[in-house]
Amino acid sequence: MRFMMLMIPKGYESAAPDAMPDAKAIEAMMKYNESLQQAGVLITLDGLRPPSAGARVTFNEGKPHVTEGVSPEVKEVLGGYWMIQVNSKEEAIEWASRCPASANETIEIRQVQEFTDFPEDVQQVVAEFPELSGSNTTTAPGNTPTTHDAQIRQLIAAQQRAICAKDVDQIMSHYATDIILFDVKPPFQTKGKDAVRQVWKDCLPYFPASSEMETRDLTITVNDDLAASHWLFRFKGEQAHPAMQMWMRATAVCQKNQDNWQILHEHISVPFNPETSQAVFTLNP
Repeated sequence: MRFMMLMIPKGYESAAPDAMPDAKAIEAMMKYNESLQQAGVLITLDGLRPPSAGARVTFNEGKPHVTEGVSPEVKEVLGGYWMIQVNSKEEAIEWASRCPASANETIEIRQVQEFTDFPEDVQQVVAEFPELSGSNTTTAPGNTPTTHDAQIRQLIAAQQRAICAKDVDQIMSHYATDIILFDVKPPFQTKGKDAVRQVWKDCLPYFPASSEMETRDLTITVNDDLAASHWLFRFKGEQAHPAMQMWMRATAVCQKNQDNWQILHEHISVPFNPETSQAVFTLNP
């Protein structure tokens, strides 16, 4: 489900054309934007200049009328927006609640109308414009490379949260039935959900009691029903725990099954030094 989070800053309707937020506010907002991206929910975002730098076009009896700059009738205006892809309105509200907004800012949450939301007669009209029906517009199906990319990012982030929570059922919900796991520890190859479940049940007790995952260099190649991704990750939390002392490498092949992406193959590894025949544990990837 796609949602727009619309930032409405009080007083922005009368701001000067060159009004800009201060660097400290931008820094806090960039960290928030980064968290959206790392969680795999962010599709796009933008900030907007004040209305004094723009114009309004109204249609009285179908005739356009242009008002330059600020319109005195307007009491609230947009200052920017995020487009996110999440599983529910509640999840969108949760993300909006994490925003480092000031006391004079409000975030309005609006769900995007997807192609399948419309009645059949409207869908038939849209189908007459195939060059548009494949784009990521209001009436587009959630079936574009941009949407697939966001869904894969969301899947990876959800799997990481489940691992940190040590929730075996949630971990397994992200795997395909024929999952093949190449792990960093024995058994180095595990096939099938039952066997992979046992691997997780055996190893999770040794994971940090409380942790988060940091991800970097996530790269995704995706088409309509198959995706390949690779990234670096490490655990963050209890500094004395061995898992905090290294970056690991992950590769995942995902397959779409009845509109849901699942992990079909997962490969976890660390670098290897052939001179010493030892694995390399490093905090400098």
